[in-house]
Amino acid sequence: MNQDSKTIFKDSRETIVIYYTYFHLGYFYSQLSKKEDISQKFIWKPWIICSPNERYLLREDIIKDSLADIYKKCQLPDIFFNLISNNSVRGITMAVREALKDKGIRNLFLEYIFNNDEALCNNFEGVVRFIRNTFSHNMRDRIELKITDYKDQIKYLEKEKKSTAINFFFDYAKSPIPINRANYTVKIDIDFNQIKDGVVYTDVISEYQTLLFIELCYNCMEHIQGKLA
Repeated sequence: MNQDSKTIFKDSRETIVIYYTYFHLGYFYSQLSKKEDISQKFIWKPWIICSPNERYLLREDIIKDSLADIYKKCQLPDIFFNLISNNSVRGITMAVREALKDKGIRNLFLEYIFNNDEALCNNFEGVVRFIRNTFSHNMRDRIELKITDYKDQIKYLEKEKKSTAINFFFDYAKSPIPINRANYTVKIDIDFNQIKDGVVYTDVISEYQTLLFIELCYNCMEHIQGKLA
């Protein structure tokens, strides 16, 4: 792998680690704000220090009212974690997508993750591309798809695979990635012929499989990093 590829890999991995950590911490704090009324403990001025001479003051009332609302409606999904989750999925898949554009890095995925199974690697890349496209165009809790967002990917699949379907299955037990969980797999099937305007994203890829997939993205980069060290 040449120096340019090493730089791209390093930058992509760091981005993925940041978003993956952000996702975990975001979930923790969203749950904490449901279990405790943190609005009652908010006693400091929320300044953002931009420079030694510049400070931006956040709206204290918005923070307190939002925290109180999350606590009072603790049984309901909150926008706080929804934004964190969507942003993390988008950031991780964007970073992986950029990394896979580099031939040297893609070859590492092919060799160290997918045991030189070209079809499996292609399907992984296809899922990355689909999720990245989806979350780049949507940030709401209910994501409704637009077929125009995938026209380039559909053209590519029709040309290269003579198909508009992506079928990805990854079994950790049969992979080089060590993980101590029984029957731990990722299974995603995307049929672009079934996607119409207004179809809900989670009807194509469930929330659970989406989370498993971004975990796989993280695990792949960490496993490859271990091989390069």
